[in-house]
Amino acid sequence: MAIFAFAGIFVAAAGALAQTAQPGGTKGLLWKVESATGSSPVYLAGSVHALNKDVYPLSQTFERAFESSGTLVEEIDLAEAGSLSGGVAMLAKGLYTDGRTFGGVVSKQTFDLVAARLKIMGVPVETISPMKPWMVAMMLMAADIQKAGLDPSLGLDEYFFEKATAAGKPVKGLETIDYQVDRFDKMPVALQEQLLRSTLDDLRGQQELKDVIDAWRRGDAASLERLLLASFKDSPEAYASLLVERNRNWLGHIDICLAQRSPCFMVVGAAHLVGPDGLITLLRRKGYRVEQQ
Repeated sequence: MAIFAFAGIFVAAAGALAQTAQPGGTKGLLWKVESATGSSPVYLAGSVHALNKDVYPLSQTFERAFESSGTLVEEIDLAEAGSLSGGVAMLAKGLYTDGRTFGGVVSKQTFDLVAARLKIMGVPVETISPMKPWMVAMMLMAADIQKAGLDPSLGLDEYFFEKATAAGKPVKGLETIDYQVDRFDKMPVALQEQLLRSTLDDLRGQQELKDVIDAWRRGDAASLERLLLASFKDSPEAYASLLVERNRNWLGHIDICLAQRSPCFMVVGAAHLVGPDGLITLLRRKGYRVEQQ
């Protein structure tokens, strides 16, 4: 689950298959953050990165929070992500250029599992020969999303990015594409392989997907914590790099937003909100008032 938790796309699939943003009478994955000084709040939304058109319209709770905000803040500026340079940067870092191959750096068991998956997909195994393990995991995840009929252009991030652009609202990114890709690319090969194996397990598990769907619909942060963070128990390095480090980096951005005259609407992956090192816990430790909407 770790690689999905980082990208937020696993929760995206959950949201899309749920068919509704949230059932009536429940709270969504949206929190209002306020400081004791009474400055403008920050609205913190659990990210859904790939959806289908059936999930819209969203809950009015999300819409009202966005409309009241003066700035949209997302993990990356989607104007950068949509540029040609963004895709080239990921591809450049995801391929070996020193003679190594995917089959040469992972175990035979991992290679066979990936090969079997590719056979089902109708993709020649030679396609992945120059790819690093993390890149293979991303490719498999993207294919699974496409198979489910999901579209990143209909995702929560893209939805609010387009609304902000149309309304002339400033859009800010917490990170760059290069920084995000480096979270994977700088991992030891053994850890990349571990994340790949976790991805393969996730692609096979339907009950866990259903559980995440239900928790996301209910806005059940406790269940999402258990479901999304479980695989990190055996990967403390990945947990520190993909979640903890980034969450702490983002606290400063939230402080800046809270000092502004108008609210910020911030969209981040749901895994960043939950758990003992999640943004909700960290913000409360700093003395901020944080209420789920």
